[in-house]
Amino acid sequence: MRKPLLLLAVAALVPGPLHSQTAPGKPVDWTALATESQRVLSDYLKINTTNPPGNEILAANFLKAILEREGIVVQLYDSAELGSGHVNLYARIKGNGTKKAIALVNHMDVVPATPSFWSVDPFGGIVKDGYIWGRGAIDMKGEAVAHLMAMIALKRSGVPLNRDIVFIANSDEEFTSTGALAFVKNHADLLKDVEYIITEATENSVKNGKVDYFSVGVAEKRTFWQRLTVKGVPSHGSRPTKQNPVPRLVRALNRIAEFETPLHVTPGVEKFFRDISRLYPEPRRSWLADVKKAIENPQAREWILSDVYWNAYLRNTISLTGMTGSGKTNVIPPEATADIDVRLLPDTDPAQMLATLKGIVADTAVHFTTLLEPKTPLESPTDTDLFRAIERAARDREPNAFVTTPMQTGATDRPTYRKLGIVTYAIDPFKTEQAERQRGVHGNDERLSVENVIFGVRYVYDILRYAQ
Repeated sequence: MRKPLLLLAVAALVPGPLHSQTAPGKPVDWTALATESQRVLSDYLKINTTNPPGNEILAANFLKAILEREGIVVQLYDSAELGSGHVNLYARIKGNGTKKAIALVNHMDVVPATPSFWSVDPFGGIVKDGYIWGRGAIDMKGEAVAHLMAMIALKRSGVPLNRDIVFIANSDEEFTSTGALAFVKNHADLLKDVEYIITEATENSVKNGKVDYFSVGVAEKRTFWQRLTVKGVPSHGSRPTKQNPVPRLVRALNRIAEFETPLHVTPGVEKFFRDISRLYPEPRRSWLADVKKAIENPQAREWILSDVYWNAYLRNTISLTGMTGSGKTNVIPPEATADIDVRLLPDTDPAQMLATLKGIVADTAVHFTTLLEPKTPLESPTDTDLFRAIERAARDREPNAFVTTPMQTGATDRPTYRKLGIVTYAIDPFKTEQAERQRGVHGNDERLSVENVIFGVRYVYDILRYAQ
């Protein structure tokens, strides 16, 4: 790997010509493509698209230059609506049209990074110790490069395509998702023939370099943030009154904190537990194989719910995350507010959940305001050509691993596209240890191993090829 690492270390911010490594109809030169892909990722990580403000136009121009050198037509959209520095990118390579298209969707923005907490420059694209370091290496510029280079490899190789391959890079996923919202609203015509979307975010289970399972995200919880407000009468803190809104709000929050939401097993989650049961000894194997029955067993229920991920897969969740009262210790405030992070299962009715919360609080003085309306419910089917293509590509990578469907507990742009009827899957194209993802994604010293770059490109390439 010394030659690829050296090339990466001296790469310039603006990519040089990406000479075709594969003549049409010829096998892909994976060694050459690995070097090329690693350089592209290093260069891409040098572009600071921290959101806010985002400034994704720099990333879009970078991707546009690469795609156009490959003879792929690229369009930039929605700059007027999204505002200065923001833009969406769209490109497509044509198949013969006998099947509907597959779209590869990524986002160009990244969350902030505090350089003082990093061991390297978070926007240096530095290569050392077998890793490419930088904000976005995993979330999600690394995955974007896997999409990009797999698409380019397909075009260069001349593999017959029954489906068009679409590449979409959105702005503003990490802040308010305006990029995807604008693209779907303004360009439904560009998506009308898209049957499938591949995007983030899910995690493969990798332990000590061994893949237990590859994940396909088919379902996602919906964000339903609420603000609770209680009005009061301001006065001096030395003279307590019953018009102090803080105690009333605290009582309401305590009732919510003590409430245990009911358990509910959705189809994708039931499949996930059944699939992973093979990894556990008895009696846990049997519990997971029939999780609906297991949650009626106190011992099984306690063990299953002790995992914070599994607990979140099985119920609507409520987290108390913020409270504001007076700005001064000796002042009783005119109002007190609290924010709660509510996440709904795909088949939960938001209106019913709000009614439940109000019933728990049982105090008309506590007013609820929805801070974030839930997106379109997301639960995609698994009996599809693309899901089978993912399973086949996964077996090629790791014959002893399997493919399963964990729930996404956070929020992505997938529901925005799903409302058009597109089957939407999240894949993780990399073999990244869970601890590595946990510390790097939205954390410090985010990095992706050099070997993982081409692993991801080949995985996506095979998925696209097998889905033809």
